[in-house]
Amino acid sequence: MIDSSNNSGNEDDDKCVPRAAVYKMIKDCTQHIRVSGEAKEFFVQCCNEFIHTLALQANTVCEQQTKRLVHPDHIVTALNNMGFGSYKTKCLNAMETAQEEIAQKRRKLHGKPTSIYTDDELRQKQELLFQQAREEAQQLEDDDWARTQELSKEALRKKLEATRTDDDNYDD
Repeated sequence: MIDSSNNSGNEDDDKCVPRAAVYKMIKDCTQHIRVSGEAKEFFVQCCNEFIHTLALQANTVCEQQTKRLVHPDHIVTALNNMGFGSYKTKCLNAMETAQEEIAQKRRKLHGKPTSIYTDDELRQKQELLFQQAREEAQQLEDDDWARTQELSKEALRKKLEATRTDDDNYDD
């Protein structure tokens, strides 16, 4: 087991699970039970030990496959070897979620476009949309003008009819 007495404020903290994250998980799992500080710290130590053991086992799998880089499938194999194969699906789902979150953060940080189109293609599409919008607006304006003309003619016709006398109607 990892000795936590020398983990406060030194470089070993970089190799440990964040205490706050473990404490939050404990709180979420034990909402109606109070957990002592010693128990929480023991959970942190257990998490660190498990991750260390899993990493060693994954490294062994990697070396057995004559690979130089540990991949997710090495970790899954290590989980199986350690008797934790039932967690495979949850681990893979967690990995997918983490990868999506990391990709989103990178796009935000680096300002990389999230579009599959180049900037020129996007500009062309935008210009096409602007042109379509101008044409639609012109058509609406033309339709509105034609309707206004028809209404004006109708109003003028009614006004003329109202001012005619019966005699004017019979002269034709």
